[in-house]
Amino acid sequence: MVHLLDLPDELLIQICGAFPQTDISDIKSCRLSCQRLCAASSHLLVPLVAVDCRKASLERFTKILHHPTISRGVRIVRVPIHSYRHELSDLCASFVKFVVEPALHARAAHDHHRRAALCFFRRYLDGHGDGTPLEHDDSLWLRALRLVHGEYQRLYREQEALRSEGTFVDTVASAVATMPRGTVLIYDDKPCSTLDAASLQVLVREHCRLLGLDPSAWRPIWYEMLSPTTWTDLVRDDFGWEAFAPDPAFQEPQMDFILELPGAIAMAGGQVHDMRFDLSCETPLRHLGSGVATRSHLASATQQLQAFTLISHQPLTETLSHDYASSVLARTPNLGFLRLDIASPGSHPDILVSRLWPRLQNIHLAGVQLTLPDLVAFLDGLPAYVENMRLSSVHLMQGSWADALEALRQKSYGSFTVEDPRGSEAEHVSVAFETGGNDPGDRFVKRVRVPGGLSPAEAFVRRVTDTNPCQS
Repeated sequence: MVHLLDLPDELLIQICGAFPQTDISDIKSCRLSCQRLCAASSHLLVPLVAVDCRKASLERFTKILHHPTISRGVRIVRVPIHSYRHELSDLCASFVKFVVEPALHARAAHDHHRRAALCFFRRYLDGHGDGTPLEHDDSLWLRALRLVHGEYQRLYREQEALRSEGTFVDTVASAVATMPRGTVLIYDDKPCSTLDAASLQVLVREHCRLLGLDPSAWRPIWYEMLSPTTWTDLVRDDFGWEAFAPDPAFQEPQMDFILELPGAIAMAGGQVHDMRFDLSCETPLRHLGSGVATRSHLASATQQLQAFTLISHQPLTETLSHDYASSVLARTPNLGFLRLDIASPGSHPDILVSRLWPRLQNIHLAGVQLTLPDLVAFLDGLPAYVENMRLSSVHLMQGSWADALEALRQKSYGSFTVEDPRGSEAEHVSVAFETGGNDPGDRFVKRVRVPGGLSPAEAFVRRVTDTNPCQS
């Protein structure tokens, strides 16, 4: 009988590599079992590393990627799209209004110290922020404000130095180039806990010692006040940037340096095989990649790209530029996976048409608006067989879905799904009947399917039937 430890190291590494990557508890347990399994699984401890434009974050990032064991398992690099704001760094009153007051308001209900601080800062905003001397009892919160705002200013200066001097891009690119596995580069604007926990605890402990406050009670508030601003914060209607930034340019931080990462990685000898944007809105793409030189450089740096994802969740009221996505996909003959999930009005054919993707096998288009010629041009660039195509809420701006289904039928599919189509004759694509709900206005929609679990449109495209549901 062959025991697990009788297997060669190569097989042990493959077995450990089959553990779920989303939960490393099995890997941790495996490392504790014996020395051989520890050696076979240790490189899987850190599959994803986040890095942002702070010195502490860069140091942690390079330390991980230069580790002889852990670096072998790192495959995903996450770059949060958020920043420290010069408006908040320069204007103390703005820092109080948009950072301090919201942080205290969320946690002031059951603590009299926090309620006292919240009352003080609200009075500060009501007219005491002009240098007028305050009551003696308020000196504690003034000193607290000076300490935390001073730290915010330091983080802002650090960010700008790393950005303007090119240190962030060069350091990240050099470290990524040492990764032995294919690189996945993720940009997102989700809140990111990248502040170094150890250094933050030291900072809060020292500040609270000077102020006579309990560090455990105030650490979450300090953390929130010293976190960078996300894109979601910038586009929220209630954020109120117009109070101190009437120029619309103030609403978008100088984040163009993220454009340089793929090219810098390529120049350092690395490759980005998978790029993903997971955004709450499309604002970050509005001005990115608008220059001819930038587009050309970016296109040459992503020629080996195998997968691209653009998810933008929040609909806006204007048509936004997709030059960046267009530039990334300009020359990507090896692309095998494409997902565009765009919740905004406006047509997006520039991303899809006039492309040759002979290896593209997995396609998910959601919220995309196309004309029939755009769809035909897109299909012309695909191989004869596509493993998986999913169309969700695709709006056909010109032409009919009857013709669109005929065009889609010219390809062969392993799996094909069309959901909630929009445009002319769309009501025939997903045949449905309605039954009333329990409350007025409610309804439940059940799709009519043919044998095989397909809708009539899917069955027609898959050549299960010869009846075009839009013409029957």
